[in-house]
Formats: sequence, structure tokens, C-alpha cells
Amino acid sequence: MPSLLRNVAALIIAVTILQLAGGLLGVRIPLAFSEQGHSRTALGLIAASYAAGFMIGAMVATMLLARVGHIRVYAACAAIFSVAILALHLSSDVWMWGLARMFAGMTVALMFAAIESWMSYSIGSRVRGEVMSVYMVLTKGALALGPFFAFGYAPIEAEPWMIAAALAALSMVPICFTAAEQPDPPKAQPIALVEQFATAPAAVIGSFGAGLVNGGVLALAPLYAADNYGAHAAAEFYSAAFVGSLLLQWPAGRLSDRVDRRLVIAGLAALAAFASFGLALWSGQLQSWSAVLLFFLWGAGALSFYGIAVAHMADRAEPGKLAQSAAGLLFVWAGGSVIGPLLLGPIVDLFDVAGMFWFAGIAALFVCGAMFWRRNTREPALNKEDFSPQIGTSVAAGEMAYGDEKAQSDPGAIAGVPNPR
Repeated sequence: MPSLLRNVAALIIAVTILQLAGGLLGVRIPLAFSEQGHSRTALGLIAASYAAGFMIGAMVATMLLARVGHIRVYAACAAIFSVAILALHLSSDVWMWGLARMFAGMTVALMFAAIESWMSYSIGSRVRGEVMSVYMVLTKGALALGPFFAFGYAPIEAEPWMIAAALAALSMVPICFTAAEQPDPPKAQPIALVEQFATAPAAVIGSFGAGLVNGGVLALAPLYAADNYGAHAAAEFYSAAFVGSLLLQWPAGRLSDRVDRRLVIAGLAALAAFASFGLALWSGQLQSWSAVLLFFLWGAGALSFYGIAVAHMADRAEPGKLAQSAAGLLFVWAGGSVIGPLLLGPIVDLFDVAGMFWFAGIAALFVCGAMFWRRNTREPALNKEDFSPQIGTSVAAGEMAYGDEKAQSDPGAIAGVPNPR
């Protein structure tokens, strides 16, 4: 295991540095956008633009990786991502921000595709769980730590954008200097969403619900914290959600190996709904520590059930089709991440920032109810894949964690992007 980690250490370090920038931007973007006087509806559009760009990037990943290789794709996208970050400081126009965030989403998807397909190529099935655990802990820890890299700066200052852009650029260094062998040119299967819904409806519903609930709340929660507890609380709020998910996802996943995964998804969604309704009912009345604790519980539930939905699909997918299925779930998640912010923006403009928690709570209850409905409709899987942790913005993590027959015969495959050949 130590020697294997050395083989992929450069890849994990690169994504960890990249996620430091992602965590910083997760707090800085809503605060700066609000400071410029834009509406919550416009902020929802910006968040949806990022998710839409992510979908586009995942669709073209195979073509680019096959054409120029993993290192060049990552380095070029890191450079474009850095420029897209700095563009947010240079303009206050909503449409320019939307365009910059769309390019950011495209480049981040391509960077994840390059890293995760490379890791899938480099690790064997016997150690996937261990590698994924290290990968998840470091990347989610970076998302939690990232907001504090700009702690104390006013929303309109240039330094946070410069720090985020520098981190994105620095993430190129481990990739460019690694001696690890690059994967072969990738191939993949097309996405078949209708077939995947027929295979595991609960997995599709859970993935869509994760995007619907998480995309908008993570975009707007820093504003909730800043409005009620001051700008300094925004970083604490954002970080608490990812720490909650980091602590609960693995135990919940291991529990789902022993009981029906749909029950675990329902329990996590119920936890997210409980925390959401608590934040909505007592908005502004809670002390800072109790609000952070509730958001910690929200993150523990809402940010953890996507990975279990992927595992549920792995239990039911046909042999050789897990890469295709994992990619389909990613696109469903991304679709929810587009719709969620677009709906939440007007809701927050009408009912204040606390309105997002009413929306999140209702959406989480829908996921919870859907899991019980599916459990009563269909028997649980007889044979299960062991749970491996997943990251919601992962292009190829489903294939990397569980593998499939195609991945074994074609280790350079990228999950679910059209075959350029």
C-alpha cells in the first residue's frame, strides 16, 4: 500500500491543492457577488453556470485526453481555471461572471477526469478502497480548510482571488513533475440514463436529490452565515458542512454494506432535512455555535448520500457497465446542481436567505420518501460491492472505486464520456 500511494501521491496532492482553491471560492464568490449588489436569483444563475460547465467538460473529456494526453489537459485547464478566477475580480457584470464560472466548471471537470482516470489506471481492485479513503479525506479536508486561506479579507479585496488563482496554478506542479506513467488513450461507453433508471431508480433519484439539495445550499449558505453572524462566520459554516460529511460518510457507507443502502440514504436525507428545518425555523435566533452545529449535521447528511447512491448502482449494474452507470449518475447529479440554484435564487429573493433551508428540507424529505417507496417496490440486492467513498464532483470516481470488467481490460477508460473513435 505505501508503494502504491507513492505512485499516485502526485495526483492526490494536485487535487488536494486544487480543492483548497475550491473551498476558498465556495465562500468568496457568494460574499463578493452579494457585496456588488446583485440579487440572489443572479447568484443562482452563477452557480448553475458552473454546474452546466462541469457537464460540458465531462462530455468532452475523452476527446481531449485522447488527443493531447492527461498532463497537457490538466496543465492547460489549470491555467484557464486560474484566469477564470481572476476574471471574477476584474468584472462585476453578471453575464461575465456566468461565463467565467462556466469555463471554470468545464476546466475543473476536465482536471478531475485527467486525475481520476489516471488513478484508475494506476491502482488495482484490492486497494481501491484504501486509496479512495486517502483521496476523500485529503480532498474534503482541503475543501473545509480552503475558506480560511482568505480569512479576514473583505469580500471586495483582490487578495482572495489571487490566492485562489495561485493555488490553482500550483496544482500543476505535482502533475508536471511526476514520473508516473500516463494512461493509454481513453475509451468509454455512451451514457444511457433510461436504462440506468430501470436498473436502479433509487440511485438515480438519490444522485439527482444530492445535486438539487447541495448545489444551491452550498452557493448560498455563506450569505446566510454572513447576514446573521458576520462575514467571519461564512468560512466556519462552509467548512463545518464538509467536516460533517468527512466524519459520517465512511461509517454510513460501511453500515450500508450490512443493511439496505436505500435505508441509509433515507436516514442521511432525514438528517439533512432535520438540520435544514432547524436552520429555517430559528433563522437568526440561534447562537453562532449552534447554527454551525446544525450546518455540520446538514453536511453530514446531505453531502454523504451521493456516494451510497453510487454504491447502490454498483450493486445492481450489469457486469462491464459500472463505468457507464457511474457517469450517468454524475450527469444526473450535475443536472440537479443546475436546477437547484436556479430554483433557490428566486426563493431566497422572496423569502430571505433562510428560504433556502425550507427548500433543502423539503427536497431532502422527497429523497427520504422516495427511498422508502423504492424499498417497498423492489427487494434489496442480494450481492453487494463493498462501499468506497465518493466525491460529488467526481468524473471517474465510481469507476476508480469499484472498477468493472471494462476497466480491467481497458484501464485508461474514462467513465461515461462519448467514445471519440
